[in-house]
Amino acid sequence: MRFRTNTVTLRKTEPYFWLSPSIILLLIFLMYPIIFSVALSFFNWKGYSLEIFADFIGFQNYVKLVKDPLYWLSFRNTIFLVITVIFVQNAIALFLALIIYFGNFKYGNLIRALIFFPGVISAIVIGLVFRKFLELTGPVNTFLKLIGLDALAIPWLTNRNLTIWIVSFVTVWQWVGYNLVIFYAGLQSIDHSLLEAAFIDGANLQRSIFKIVLPLIKPVIFLSAVLNFIGGFRVYDIIWAMTRGGPVHASEVLTTYMYYQSFQSQGPSNMGYAATI
Repeated sequence: MRFRTNTVTLRKTEPYFWLSPSIILLLIFLMYPIIFSVALSFFNWKGYSLEIFADFIGFQNYVKLVKDPLYWLSFRNTIFLVITVIFVQNAIALFLALIIYFGNFKYGNLIRALIFFPGVISAIVIGLVFRKFLELTGPVNTFLKLIGLDALAIPWLTNRNLTIWIVSFVTVWQWVGYNLVIFYAGLQSIDHSLLEAAFIDGANLQRSIFKIVLPLIKPVIFLSAVLNFIGGFRVYDIIWAMTRGGPVHASEVLTTYMYYQSFQSQGPSNMGYAATI
């Protein structure tokens, strides 16, 4: 009887035993940095002293955050970028996925691969390439002058009104293929007999898409939107490579502003305030 009880207990605890390494790693590499950052936000640590928690300043960093116009500018730009990647990027990806799925193109796989290809390139490389393309003497302005549109040949990345739009466009261009693959996989999971029955009943392609296809892939659309929401808040490298948050913080987002506060402002750094952000 006692042996049977021990066996039952072992079976109940065995899954937790196998999960424990993953849980420990999660706590070390995810929870610890979060707790450390929250604790650091209450201290004035510049990053070059070993006494991290020596200068306690309470909520001063949070008061500074609320009054900081650059923080609110970077927050607004981040929200703009997130909304762009959620709605524009998903809309373009879904549109392309529907065209490829219903178009039955001979080279459909090649088209998908070409659209997806920018997603496997380093964001730093893409940012630097677009930075060169959009320079005053770059290929874009050279082409505009060649076709007689000299008035449009402007320094694109030094225009405060355009930079956040440009970096958002480049971000969408890089990652739209990722969402395309997600949507295409969702479309392939649809039972084709449902579409055949709809066509037999007289439904056209547009009606079939809105009444059958889109409702069936709602979970896929939601998943893609969530991934874009998370990814939008994490965008850093492509903006840093193209504009470094400039000109005059016009394309600053929360990630670049954290870096700016950590390593560039007020002498060596301002780690405590960066942790607050």
